[in-house]
Amino acid sequence: MYNFETLPQWFWVIYYSFILLTIGGAIYSIKLKRHVWVPLFTILVALSIPVVGIINGIETRMENQDELEQWIFHLKHGSSWAYYLLFGYLYLCGWWVSMVRSNRRKVTGSI
Repeated sequence: MYNFETLPQWFWVIYYSFILLTIGGAIYSIKLKRHVWVPLFTILVALSIPVVGIINGIETRMENQDELEQWIFHLKHGSSWAYYLLFGYLYLCGWWVSMVRSNRRKVTGSI
C-alpha cells in the first residue's frame, strides 16, 4: 500500500478558511454591486484552485511526499497545473490587497 504524507490539520484549516473567506468576500462585493465581473472571476478561481490541486495531487503524488513538496516539485519541472495554482494564489492575494485598500480608502476618506 502507498505511504502518503499530508500537511498538518492547522494548515488545511487556514487554507480552506482563506478560500471560503475569499468566496464570501467576492459575494459581498457583488451584493454591493462593485465590479461584478472581477468578483465572479475571483469566485471561479477560488473554486477551481482546490479542485485542480486535488485532481493532480491524486494523479501524480509520489510516496512520502506531502502536497507542498509535490507542488514545488512540479513547479520546478514546469507543470502547467502547478503554475495555474501559483498564479491563482497570487491573484487571490492581490484581490484581497485591493479589497482592503479599497475599504480603507472609504473608511478614512482618503484617495
